[in-house]
Amino acid sequence: MARGFVTTSPSEAVQRLAPGMKVLLPPGCGEPRALVAEVCRQSERLRDLTLIGGIHLGDFPWARPEHAALRYATWHMSPRLEDARRRGRVDFVPLRYFDLVTEFARGGRWAPDAVLVQTAPPDARGYLSLGVSVSVALPAARTAPLVIAQVNPRMPRARGNGVLHTSQVDVCVEVDEALAEYPPPVVGDVERAIGGHVAALVPDGAVVQVGVGAIPQAVLEGLGGHRDLALHSLLVDAGVALVERGVVTAARKRFHRGRLDLAEAMGTRRTFDFLHDNVAVNMESSAFTHDPEVVARLDRFVAINSALEIDLTGQVTAESLGARQVAGIGGQFDFVLGASRSAGGASIIALPSTGGRDGALSRIVPRLTTGAAVTTPRFLADWVVTEHGAARVRGLSDRARATALIAVAHPRFQGELERALATSS
Repeated sequence: MARGFVTTSPSEAVQRLAPGMKVLLPPGCGEPRALVAEVCRQSERLRDLTLIGGIHLGDFPWARPEHAALRYATWHMSPRLEDARRRGRVDFVPLRYFDLVTEFARGGRWAPDAVLVQTAPPDARGYLSLGVSVSVALPAARTAPLVIAQVNPRMPRARGNGVLHTSQVDVCVEVDEALAEYPPPVVGDVERAIGGHVAALVPDGAVVQVGVGAIPQAVLEGLGGHRDLALHSLLVDAGVALVERGVVTAARKRFHRGRLDLAEAMGTRRTFDFLHDNVAVNMESSAFTHDPEVVARLDRFVAINSALEIDLTGQVTAESLGARQVAGIGGQFDFVLGASRSAGGASIIALPSTGGRDGALSRIVPRLTTGAAVTTPRFLADWVVTEHGAARVRGLSDRARATALIAVAHPRFQGELERALATSS
């Protein structure tokens, strides 16, 4: 049944929301900030409404004490949410990205009552492009009881399967505002060294998946001498630079040749302009981009992800410091699993060898800190890279993989790691 696509003001649109509802937001650069600001303004009326979202590029305004009537559920925790979590207003949902599209849609445990999206203006046929953020918002919006679209002329109209028709939207709010931006992070000497080691493991013709942060930035900067690469799932400014230099062509992909399969774009206006009506872009939901079976069909798929800590058995946590949740599972498990089944594929966990103040802690440890969540299990461990080199642990015995990992740990901690290994043997 067609919906109304009624044009109204942000205030009147948010009046359609009710206390206790679950309301999903697009993550990253796709967040409809004018609508979110209006939800905050009406927070007292909307008591116990739960906003649902992932990576957020601002300061979580809905989690401030003055908006304590609101709740938040997220699959990507942030230290900036700790105060609200201590007040009992934040729930962390430990789901990998591929499962978000079912649990946050009709029939799922977190099925939203409403979805707020940000789109480009409708085209001549009435289709609204979700532009930079398709991953979770699109499948949720296609089945939600209420869909409110912030229609923004600054949102790029992206090619692919990231669209809603006006007949699928209840309310339209026309807002001309700058998109939230993700500027390129600063790369230091450690990140640059890691990026160089990782780039050396990427073959020409590979399909490359990276996340956000300084190490992924360094990896992309280190790939400038490669040929016929493709990018998968996420596009950032540094990826656009590789396309412009002719490094990324997607010319050797088994399917969707010449196109980048993306669920999110996080960058500046440079990325947004690149995305607009570009035939080389294929926007898809995470039901496609994060499906390990789809990933496995892509030859030479190289998954490059980060970690907070890895132990000598190969267990990885990318989301917690001990029992304290500071990030999320994200797509790491999806891509590591898919890469393990890809012909010529590889999974790379890249991390600095030390952490803490002045590098006082080793990030390669005998055992994960008590309470730490395992993001990638040891049986999927493949390559581990630090600024001190690359260690391939796939297929090695427990002692051999521990020895290989110690070799890429910081020299200051290698002795105690060797003693811990000897004690455990």
